[in-house]
Amino acid sequence: MEKEKPLPDISGVPVQPGVYLMKDEAGNILYIGKAVNLRNRVRSYFQPSAKHTDRIAVMVSLARKVDFTVTGNEIEALILENNLIKKESPRFNVMLRDDKTYPYLKLTVNEKFPRLFIVRKVLKDGAQYFGPYVSGKSVRAAKALIHRIFPLRLSKDSLDDASIRRPCLNYHMKRCLAPCAGNVSAEAYREMVERIAKFLRGKDTEVLDDLEKRMRTAAKNDEFELAAIIRDQIFAIKNLHEKQSMDTARHIDEDYIAVLCEGGIGIVRILMVRGGKLTGDQNFTFKKADDPAELTGAFIEQFYNSAFAVPGEIVVNVDPADREVIERWLSDLKGKKVEIILPERGRKKQLIEMAMENARFTLAGFAQGEESLKEALGEIKSTLGMEHWPAVMEAVDISNMSGLSSVGSLVTFFNGAPSKKDYKRFRITVTGPDDYASIAEVVRRRFKRLKDEQKPFPDLLLIDGGAGQVSAAAEAVRPFAPHQVIIGIAKGDDRNNPETDRIIMAGRKEPLPFPASSPGKFMLQRLRDEAHRFAIQYHRQTREKAAFRHGIEDLAGIGPKRKKLLIQTFGSLKAAKEATVEELRAALSISEKLAQKLHEKL
Repeated sequence: MEKEKPLPDISGVPVQPGVYLMKDEAGNILYIGKAVNLRNRVRSYFQPSAKHTDRIAVMVSLARKVDFTVTGNEIEALILENNLIKKESPRFNVMLRDDKTYPYLKLTVNEKFPRLFIVRKVLKDGAQYFGPYVSGKSVRAAKALIHRIFPLRLSKDSLDDASIRRPCLNYHMKRCLAPCAGNVSAEAYREMVERIAKFLRGKDTEVLDDLEKRMRTAAKNDEFELAAIIRDQIFAIKNLHEKQSMDTARHIDEDYIAVLCEGGIGIVRILMVRGGKLTGDQNFTFKKADDPAELTGAFIEQFYNSAFAVPGEIVVNVDPADREVIERWLSDLKGKKVEIILPERGRKKQLIEMAMENARFTLAGFAQGEESLKEALGEIKSTLGMEHWPAVMEAVDISNMSGLSSVGSLVTFFNGAPSKKDYKRFRITVTGPDDYASIAEVVRRRFKRLKDEQKPFPDLLLIDGGAGQVSAAAEAVRPFAPHQVIIGIAKGDDRNNPETDRIIMAGRKEPLPFPASSPGKFMLQRLRDEAHRFAIQYHRQTREKAAFRHGIEDLAGIGPKRKKLLIQTFGSLKAAKEATVEELRAALSISEKLAQKLHEKL
């Protein structure tokens, strides 16, 4: 009979508002939550009558200790919870795992003839930034729209103090005013840039009024070609209004957030309406979401805790957990009242249903893919005789050229899908082409670090290689994780046919009995191939940098500091060769004459 696991001691948990941290036996944080009354909330997890989702039930079964921090009120608890979740990434919390920086449009108004870029970092450089945008697709569409409406230059180089040159094809296609050729004054170009800035801020009516006045003036002065260009701009903006219009008389800012959960997968669809126009829409996928109310609350808290502006209304299909607290927090962020609305009829109901329909399509497609992943992972588990599901699989590969610039790669699959934020690269210290020693070094460094940082070991370690490489890895792992499951993939008789690949397991003489073509074997081959791709990519980068350093050693007039700066700025000989004279001059802070000589030398 299995021994009953002890419950955490919660006798000291107070009744004040605050944040609680559920921890396992080793002290790892399992879950972070907030509460108006800490004692009541924490006690509710351990009541015999408590009804938990599968995810929370597993968390409760592992919990051995509860830590807490008392706060002054519920809003402080929400803010602290948000910060701790972001910092600790607890295993059982629903998290917006999109750690990338959201994209912005950068208008270089600090230049004589400004340009428009897509960037992911806002700097204090005198430029104007617009955004953030909810996705790369939406920011690219916005940039393309600007260039379609306004003849803003597309060239990437700065024209400050640049000499006059011939205009490119964009000028002849009436897509650019050709400031590079001196065909437009800085003042006239600046007027257009100011209209672009207004347009990006949503002041479309102001822009239209200004354009219509300019069109009438141009026509009155017999500047019919200019009047025609302005007319086309007016038409494009009005046509855009018709496409984006959400059929509302009120120009309030609204976000529509539809949430669906099924089989542990959560989909959030957000529609962003600004000034009565749809300005962005995006899906977010959560792989451990089973409570729509919890997911709605967690998404709102984490999404608006980033750089996104809070709208006046947030329309949802499911009331978030702790709705009143979240509304008060959002109102504090915005500086005026914010409402979370669960609509029953009318336009808002129609729009949230449209968002839900999109979420359903995404969830259906994701669920189909998840079934295939489960089948493959289930086959790996049973064939390897593993006790647990192989949720985390890591693969190691080595890349070198006759022992030179030897590097190692480590890639991670989480629940059968690549987790690129966990990829690692290694510069190997082994001398000469010794695959066994190189693999041992990478594996030893990886597992030592996991042990030092008290992080869990992977469920499965895969080596790109045969019995020798697997034995070397097993020997290196033994001091840290003696029971680690380790396999390797060796090429078969027909090296070009992946069906003949043999999967070898540490401590077993015969290859594992995977069918020639099976979901589990295919997944392991994908893992191996990804490690191979990542290793080659890193090896190519190190070779190119080495070649670059060697290639610029004899450049006259360029000292060690500027050579180092050249390498840091361009990264490769190819990129340096493709750079313009102006880009070389600006990057190295050298004269135009010296930049010209360097350009010719490269």
